[in-house]
Amino acid sequence: MKPDVTLNGVSMSNLGWLRESISFPTPESQTNTIIVPGRNSPIRYTEALGRVSYQPRNTSTVTCYISLVNDYSLSISGRSSNTCTINGVQSTFSTPAVTTTGTHSFGSVSQTVAHDSDGTKSITISAIFYIRATISGVYYDRITASATITLDSIPRASSVSAVSINMGTTTRIDITRASSAFTHTVTYKFGSVSGTIAAQSSLTTLWWTPPLTLASQIPNATTGICTITCTTYSGSTNIGSKTCTMTLTVPASIKPSITSLTAERVDGTVPSSWGIYVQTKSKAKLSINGAAGSYGSKISSYSIVGGGFTSSTSIFTTGFLNNYGDITFTATVTDSRGRVSDPATVTIPVVQYFAPYFERYSSRRCTSTGALSDEGTYVLGNALYNRAACNDLNRVTRSIYYKKSSDIEWLNAGAIFSSGDPLVFGGGKIAADYSYDIKYVIQDTFNTVAVIDFISTAAVIMDFKSGGKGLAIGKVSEDDGLDVKFASHFRSTVIFDDVVNIGTMLNVTNSATVWGLPLPGYGTCATAASTATKVVTCAGYYLKAGAICTIRMTYANTHTLPQLNINSTGAYSLSYNGVLAASGSTRWLAGSVLTVMFTGSYYEVLSIAGAWTPSIAGTSTYSFQEGYFQYSAGIVSFGFSISGTFSSTTTSTTQTVISGLPFTYKGNGLATGGGIAYGCTSSSPGFFGWCVSNGQSTITARNSTISGNIYGAGYVYNTPGFTYSVSGSITMRAV
Repeated sequence: MKPDVTLNGVSMSNLGWLRESISFPTPESQTNTIIVPGRNSPIRYTEALGRVSYQPRNTSTVTCYISLVNDYSLSISGRSSNTCTINGVQSTFSTPAVTTTGTHSFGSVSQTVAHDSDGTKSITISAIFYIRATISGVYYDRITASATITLDSIPRASSVSAVSINMGTTTRIDITRASSAFTHTVTYKFGSVSGTIAAQSSLTTLWWTPPLTLASQIPNATTGICTITCTTYSGSTNIGSKTCTMTLTVPASIKPSITSLTAERVDGTVPSSWGIYVQTKSKAKLSINGAAGSYGSKISSYSIVGGGFTSSTSIFTTGFLNNYGDITFTATVTDSRGRVSDPATVTIPVVQYFAPYFERYSSRRCTSTGALSDEGTYVLGNALYNRAACNDLNRVTRSIYYKKSSDIEWLNAGAIFSSGDPLVFGGGKIAADYSYDIKYVIQDTFNTVAVIDFISTAAVIMDFKSGGKGLAIGKVSEDDGLDVKFASHFRSTVIFDDVVNIGTMLNVTNSATVWGLPLPGYGTCATAASTATKVVTCAGYYLKAGAICTIRMTYANTHTLPQLNINSTGAYSLSYNGVLAASGSTRWLAGSVLTVMFTGSYYEVLSIAGAWTPSIAGTSTYSFQEGYFQYSAGIVSFGFSISGTFSSTTTSTTQTVISGLPFTYKGNGLATGGGIAYGCTSSSPGFFGWCVSNGQSTITARNSTISGNIYGAGYVYNTPGFTYSVSGSITMRAV
């Protein structure tokens, strides 16, 4: 049995280390004898050979133990010139005096012997003892002994190396061997999978293509360690194994996949029979189909983006589709390796929709033939409206109602009007001595819109109301008090002691001073952000130069050149400081309030005010995020107040940057302000307030003044894990 030592479960013998000892015959009778006359047996000597100690190289240490067996009485002094030759290397040894019979130990001689390249070695050992004695009358100068010994072979396992590679790509495996007679079996192990690359091959260079299926062993990583084992054979004898490692990488082509992204209509109030998507009325249910990992990976996340919507689920129903035209949704999936699939897309056509509206309308007294007459008992009506066709599926019903202005209940005129075409109705029931309200109604699939017009009584110079408490000029008196239909010119002071109700625009000329005018009109707009013409409803608004209207915008604006259409009076462009808006220059956020004045040809923007949501990168949670802005005459003022906690993983070198601004700094001036920055890190020269960098839409720290200009180099930084509060205000020229 060969002694061996294992280190961490690895055989030292297989690593090429010499075993601790070998067994030589001790003692062993030699052929050399000394015949002494008169003795029954000759003098015999033996040579004892010893052990080989561990060495990490291809060498053995051979120790020769020398002794003399003396059966005949001798008397010799010590000797110092004796020699022992091991593998051709001679050494001397000394011997003590011999005066008795028996076995006498002469010591030992050691020599390091190099093995052949394959680990084998045969050596010759010889010894000379200079006895220089006369025995039975015969002089003996020396006694010699020799032997040929085969040393145990030292395992000389070949070394192996390999180049890291992508799976599916051929790599090179190099074997360095001690002997050309050696053959090798090369195997691999990756995860729980193993296999043979070559079996007892004499090649020293092997080419191997790791199969793509190995990727299944690392479903949560893109790289893994593969162990290559090279077992060396001398003939059929296994003389040891050595290993190396290589990195196998999952190629970029191995990623998750999506079979398709499909869209399904969610009709809502849209009739299912239409079979179309309608702007602001339809939703889309999007489904990622056939999402699968690759070679063992699992799907870890989903993404659907498009139409202003985002989702992290595999099935997602949008909100109402605010845009029209072809809307494309894109889906991807990410697997457990962090690999992202090729995108899958689906495009849906969305038809435009807007609420119907009247562009103009008129109502006048006439005869049954439609001839205009102040005494007429019929009405000549004409209403021009617009509506969204929705592929000619959105039908519109039209109706006309009327009532005496003093009545509550409306009467159906029994007439259906066509857009822009005059129509006679009333059936002779429009009495000349009463004023009438005329209501035009259009109703599409989703909305009903009505406008009310007014018809005065028959035209008379003056009329007194029965009972003596009413006077009318230019019409029949219907109510108590003064009722004037004619245009009036007051050439002196007019005093109002009570509430004055001005139903339409008041036109003041000749530099007259008017006190107690009502506030400008207030309206609302719910037109989608991407729609150019913003439809505004403003009760009592009259389109005339100088007319002011304040409008609350339900949605933001994303159209490059929006227009306003107030009370169906026509679409007009916007102007800033007397300059018509250029492409992309008009903006407001959802909930903003616009104040505009009609110049006769466009709407001059007097102010825009609203709220915005400021944000700071690296924030894990917010306590509050508040911001306001107000635009006027090309100048915008911002206010902001933010409190939150920086993420513990944020970087302390990251600037504290406030984003979310609805306006961009125009430059050519200072965009600066003051405020505080509590809980942030301020470096020299310190924090001096806030600024907006030229051409940017973010707020950074203002730190110093250089050559009269204010620069924000980011001297306020995030402090990981800290709770912060920042606030301030900035005034700047805006784009």
